[in-house]
Amino acid sequence: MPGFLILGRILKPYGVRGEVKVASWAEGTALLCQLAECWVGPPDGAWQAVAIERSRLQGRAVILKLAGVGSPEAARSLVGREVAIPREAAPDPPEGSYYHADLLGLAVTDGERALGAVVEILETAAHDVLVVRGEAGEWLLPATRAHIRRIDLASRRLEIQPMDGLIEATGGGGAGAEEL
Repeated sequence: MPGFLILGRILKPYGVRGEVKVASWAEGTALLCQLAECWVGPPDGAWQAVAIERSRLQGRAVILKLAGVGSPEAARSLVGREVAIPREAAPDPPEGSYYHADLLGLAVTDGERALGAVVEILETAAHDVLVVRGEAGEWLLPATRAHIRRIDLASRRLEIQPMDGLIEATGGGGAGAEEL
């Protein structure tokens, strides 16, 4: 949803008091526990502001008690909905960190050579992996300092320092790429 920062998605009801379990995007976990209000809605539908009565962490998930949701049945009706805040209300992430929403759509370059754009972010135990789609196909870019030279959100660019064979080995090398 334009103008909003998606922090997570409601997975299921939690307990008998109308709480919900939210799969929180990595950057949003602690942030969700600090909010007094959030926006809840389907990815393609009407959103509404909802007060947060209480919250707590549960691993990488967050348990929320939303105002007006008092039963497991009411909580079940929210499953699959996303939880967001207005983008301007989001605090700046820590130095060297970025919200996933800010990275999606960035142009990926090697110097002046255009390689594609970030279309998806996969979370793995070790680090995030950026899915890049370009003329040569789709390939994976580990989101590590060893591979990313510079991120410039103002110019919507992500400049990489590709290791030999990175693009080809992950599928973006076109016709001459080695098969794994």
